[in-house]
Order: sequence, then C-alpha cells, then structure tokens
Amino acid sequence: MRRFLPALVPSALAAAGFVASLADPYYMDIYIMAAMMGTVAVAWNLMAGFTGLVSLGHSLFFGIGAYTVAYGQVGFALGPLTSWPIAAALAVAASLLIGLLCFRYGLRGYFFSIATLAFSEVAFSLVSATLIFGRSDGLMMPGMDEPLRYLQFEHKWPFGLIILVILTVTLLVGQAVLSSRPGAYWRAIRDNEGAAEALGVPAMRYKLLVFALSASVTAIGGAFFASCFAFVDPRSTLGVELSIQLLVFAIIGGLGLLWGPLLGAALLIPAGEVLRTTLGSSFTGINIVAYALLLVVLALVLPRGLGGLLVSALRRHPALKGAGF
Repeated sequence: MRRFLPALVPSALAAAGFVASLADPYYMDIYIMAAMMGTVAVAWNLMAGFTGLVSLGHSLFFGIGAYTVAYGQVGFALGPLTSWPIAAALAVAASLLIGLLCFRYGLRGYFFSIATLAFSEVAFSLVSATLIFGRSDGLMMPGMDEPLRYLQFEHKWPFGLIILVILTVTLLVGQAVLSSRPGAYWRAIRDNEGAAEALGVPAMRYKLLVFALSASVTAIGGAFFASCFAFVDPRSTLGVELSIQLLVFAIIGGLGLLWGPLLGAALLIPAGEVLRTTLGSSFTGINIVAYALLLVVLALVLPRGLGGLLVSALRRHPALKGAGF
C-alpha cells in the first residue's frame, strides 16, 4: 500500500476537488477540464518523463478517441460502452504503427518529436478536409432517446465523477507499472538506451509498450471529451496546441513525476480561466500575455517544477521516506 501513496494522495485530493466543485456548475466545468487534461498529461509523461520519448503528436490519439465516439454515435448510434474501447484499440494500433516506423529507423530525441508532430498534422489536415467528419466545422452529437446509455446528463457533475474515476485508475495503473520491471526498463532506456540494450533490455519492445499505454489513455481522454461536450472539431481535438499544453503541464508540474503533470494542469487551467475572466474583457489578448508571463516566471523560479519542490519537502519528512514520491 505504501508504494501506491504517489497515486492515492493525488487521487484523494482530486476527489476533494470534485466535492468542492459540486456547489457551482461553473467550478465543475473547470474541474472537469483540469482533471481531463491532467489525466492525459499523466499519460504523456509516462513516455516523456520516464522513457525520454518526447511526443509532440499526442493530439492524434486524443483526436482518435474523440472522433471515434462522435462519428460512432452520429453514424452508427454507438454508445460509449462500445465506442470507448474501439477508440482505445484504434489509438493503440496507430501508436504501434508509428512506433514501429520511428523505432525501426532509430529515431530519437528531436527527430522522434518531429515525426510524431508530422503524423498529428497529417491527421489534422485529413480530418479537416473529410466530409463525414464535418471538415473544419466538426461534428455535433445529437440527443438520443436513451440519454443514460449515451452519457447525456442534465447536470455536469456525473462527468466530473467519471473523469475522477478515469484519473484514479490512470494513476494507480501508472504507479503499478512504474514500480515493476517495465518501469525500471523505461528509466534505463531514458538514462542510456545503448547501455540498457547492452545489458539485455529489449528497448524497442518496451518503448512500444509505453507508447501504446500512453496512447490508449489519451484516446480515453478524447472519448470522454466527446461524450462530455457533445461536439468535436479538428482544432480542439487534433490541433498541435493540445500537444504543447501537455508538455507545459508536465514541465510546470514536474517532468518525471507520475503526478507532476496533474499538478501542472490543476494550477494552470484555473489560472488561465481566472486571467480570462478578469483581464480578457478589459484588453483583448492581455490574458494570454499574462498567462505566458506566469509560465515564464514558474519555469525560471522552479526549474524542477512545482512537483520537484514538493518532493524535496516530502522527502525530509521521516514518515514519508521510502513512499516513492
């Protein structure tokens, strides 16, 4: 149980945030976005933070999840119990294809990042030009006769509960994997892939494993997005801005910490909303400038992220030594 503290503590805090947001639908919307993006950022960090594979194309898997659910409902009346697993399976298949192409030819570092970005941009262009996916206008998901079957609720709090469960499962699975042999192999690959292979680590196999795991969770995040907001379009689900957001959440929260990106999302999404409501109405674009300045200050003051600062404090506590924070 002790080794799962890095997953259980953030999950408990996320549950407290859910309870605190029940009083106001506006706060619940912010909570849902923060928890959803935090979940996807945690999945992204399994690759970048623990294996050194910095993907700039994770919006591809998010878009696969979102469009699978949206088109499945619009075209075939598929419910989430059917379309969500299909979305995860399609994302895994796409990640394995991309991974085999990249790893087979030894793409690493910046070259791997550029390759993933290229795949994402190709998908963005194709979807934006495809009629059955609504082109650039996107797809609006209609109301159905069985709303509960299609996760169509009158209030937003059920979606908050669903994303809380998804976040908790992601953290627990992530911690379990990181505490086992794959986690040790991923760290070895991150630190020195050549030395790891010389010691017998099948690097390609374990890079494909983390890529598939990260892609599947990201697709579930996209599937949740489609079910929650009942609308998808290329810009919000396949745009490069989404991939950059995941990178920012991880860096500000703590790259290489399981819960670090969640901390980054929990800070930056509410902060962005506060700046938008307080400054955005006064001067056009000033909220974006203020948000950018906030990121610069945090990056300069906390080079290891907020998570790094918290870990340093937690490790000095005698009761938490060996807890894995």
